[in-house]
Amino acid sequence: MLDANDLRVIGPQIRGAQGAPLLVLGAGTGFGVSMVIRTDRGDITVPSEGGHASFAPYDGVEAAIWASLRRTHGRVSIERLLSGPGLYALYRGLADVRGVAAALKDEKEVLAAGQRGEDALAEETLDRFCEILGSVAGDIALTCGARGGVYVSGGIAPRMADRLASGGFRRRFEDKGRLSDFTREIPTYLIVHPYAALVGAARVLEQMEGSLL
Repeated sequence: MLDANDLRVIGPQIRGAQGAPLLVLGAGTGFGVSMVIRTDRGDITVPSEGGHASFAPYDGVEAAIWASLRRTHGRVSIERLLSGPGLYALYRGLADVRGVAAALKDEKEVLAAGQRGEDALAEETLDRFCEILGSVAGDIALTCGARGGVYVSGGIAPRMADRLASGGFRRRFEDKGRLSDFTREIPTYLIVHPYAALVGAARVLEQMEGSLL
């Protein structure tokens, strides 16, 4: 239902596998994950609680942040980092790792200062957020076999469009060891339509009406 103006390609221009599952995910208040399965009788949406799967650190920096969050929360889920509150938790975690003060008060200040280039730690936080999002998107794409494409939405990602396109997201998305060839062939997109959820709801309603005819 979305056209080219509603999407921004992240990474290379790749054609997804025809008829293969699609993955939709997004960070905002929390971290949402859903699939779309193509069938002869129409599309089937599959909601999930994928945002509450365990977070897997990629390197020593993320392992240190994970350890800090574990001391506070016990089990560390993806949502602990990939959400509005998670963005600020990531900022504070990086401050601890770097041995500097976390001067900003909340995720809104981190996002604003990082976007304006006024705070080096905030900029690093935004870059790391995009990289973690790439890793998580690739992991879930493997789990779902989402060869049709991965679509990133939510309240935070569109405000980081240039950073998502700068390379870190896609590099981590593809970096899956023996399965890197698999993820390398999956297209990734940022949804920039402001009311994508309403477009999707209208599509579901259309399908429901069609099934009653």
